[in-house]
Amino acid sequence: MTRYISLLLLFISISLTAQIKSPSEFLGYEMGSQFTRHSDVLDYYEYVSENSNLVKFDSYGKTNERRTLSYAVISSEANINNLEIIRTNNLKNTGILDGAASPEIAIVWLSYNVHGNEASSSEAGMLTLYKLITEKKSWL
Repeated sequence: MTRYISLLLLFISISLTAQIKSPSEFLGYEMGSQFTRHSDVLDYYEYVSENSNLVKFDSYGKTNERRTLSYAVISSEANINNLEIIRTNNLKNTGILDGAASPEIAIVWLSYNVHGNEASSSEAGMLTLYKLITEKKSWL
């Protein structure tokens, strides 16, 4: 019985991920053919985080133009569920916090858009998100 429940959960997980729209499907145009507004980029990240257990999306402030500054954590479901432990271990590994930590999980920071008029990096970020949770899950 447990085996059947596990298979059912795996099928549901695969089905949910398969249903996530690509950035082009979500926005209604091919990436690079139009300028993607900041609000549409945020909407796509919100959409993916609401429909995938591999993504956590949050904000940490606002720009001088009052645009949301945000970040997405993309990882395995187990890592998403243990983000605070991973963050704390990272701080211990760097010496910011006292204590020993096991450096088993690497954190890779990909930063997109340092200039507001660079549309390609927003689109690259959306495509990277999509590819990581659909085609490159083994990297997580």
